[in-house]
Amino acid sequence: MSKPMGDKHYTYADYVTWTGDERWELIDGAAYMMTSPHGNHQRIVTRLAGRLDGSMQEGCETFASPMDLTFLASEETDRVVQPDVFVMCGEYEVGSRVVGVPVLVIEVLSPSTMKHDKMRKFNLYQKAGVKEYWIVDIENRGIDVFVLEGSYFKYRGFYGVEDILESASLPEIQVAMAEIFQRIEE
Repeated sequence: MSKPMGDKHYTYADYVTWTGDERWELIDGAAYMMTSPHGNHQRIVTRLAGRLDGSMQEGCETFASPMDLTFLASEETDRVVQPDVFVMCGEYEVGSRVVGVPVLVIEVLSPSTMKHDKMRKFNLYQKAGVKEYWIVDIENRGIDVFVLEGSYFKYRGFYGVEDILESASLPEIQVAMAEIFQRIEE
């Protein structure tokens, strides 16, 4: 199959058969095509992935898109995402995809993905049990941080260019926001 068609319910088994240059995600069986990111988006993804990877504790690993993530190893799972950056710790599998629940997920907003990241993926990550979710807002030069408390994300705050963001779940991670947003074009 070259790409998904119609309103069919898709699984990972379907997803791996799709050919072409498009990137797709599955959320509860619905297929969503992802557009190519802007240069500023990629600058921030690269900086965050490098910063996190450079300060990661033993037993943890940083991944950046495009890397498929499924929360279950089953071929029948209907959730496949490609977070911009994510951190895995403890037990997880790595092959053609990463399988497990990340400790931290970071999504960098783009005009075409804003609703997807703030609603669909927010709810998906919350249900999956991701401990911490960062939503990077390029336009406002900052990061909204959500931390899982019980079964729900609690808003921890907005960290702007003057701030140092310290991860609630990975205390060794401290990010100087000015470094992340340097040379970002208007």
